[in-house]
Amino acid sequence: MDTPFYAEFSTRSNFSFREGASHPEELAVTAMRLGHGALGIADRNTVAGVVRAHMAAKEAKLAYHPGTRLVFSEGTPDVTAYPRDRAAWGRLCRLLTTGNLRGEKGAADLRLEDLLEWGEGLNLAVMAGTGERPGETSSVRLEPVQALRAAFGKAVRLATAPGFSVSDRHWLEMAAADARACGVSLMAVNDVTCHAPARRPLADVLASIRLHEPVARSGFALAPNAEGHLKSPAEMARLFRRHPDAIAETQRFHRELAFSLDELRYEYPDDVVAPGAT
Repeated sequence: MDTPFYAEFSTRSNFSFREGASHPEELAVTAMRLGHGALGIADRNTVAGVVRAHMAAKEAKLAYHPGTRLVFSEGTPDVTAYPRDRAAWGRLCRLLTTGNLRGEKGAADLRLEDLLEWGEGLNLAVMAGTGERPGETSSVRLEPVQALRAAFGKAVRLATAPGFSVSDRHWLEMAAADARACGVSLMAVNDVTCHAPARRPLADVLASIRLHEPVARSGFALAPNAEGHLKSPAEMARLFRRHPDAIAETQRFHRELAFSLDELRYEYPDDVVAPGAT
């Protein structure tokens, strides 16, 4: 059986402070080694690590897409956002600036209205969660997904990751039903926070620092397993074997993204450069 195309678009590096446990370079090299068709890194409310990932992916000859994971302050589910072109990259940066100026240092105050204002030209994947915690009964709030679908059409997907629990089949079916109800495509992700399972202890330490609790007292706030690492396309296809279209959607998502950091150049406003100066 041929290995399907797969690209991971829910990936956090150590630039997601106290969340990601791997460097962008490690993620890029591992994705190439596993046979990914492309890689998107989306850190929490920042694009700080995109250059390091871009350079590593270029050296590894892997298609790379810079993005960010938008984490909102008013209950909107997390959204991974990737610019399709240079103009959309500028709007994404303005969106992040808006949230950072409104919030405190390290705690951006992003709202759904900001994304609706600045989201033109972005490919968006609303994170439906994993259903990995006891008592979870709903995959995602539908209202924000519907609002984004109304504003940006087919640029919006619903992304879901396996929770590696007994409820996985039910959870994936529920996410697929939510996607149909909102008129968007379901996209497979693994909600990656490290490049290899061996980083699990470090991930637990980072989580305990974030929680201001010792690891031994962090309980269910820690990841329930070491599965949040990059997986091969074949393994992702196995996990989503009942929803192969969710795997194929990663290729469609990838093909729509034409922006590269190589397009960026220094640009000075006219009022900064003195008349006659170069």
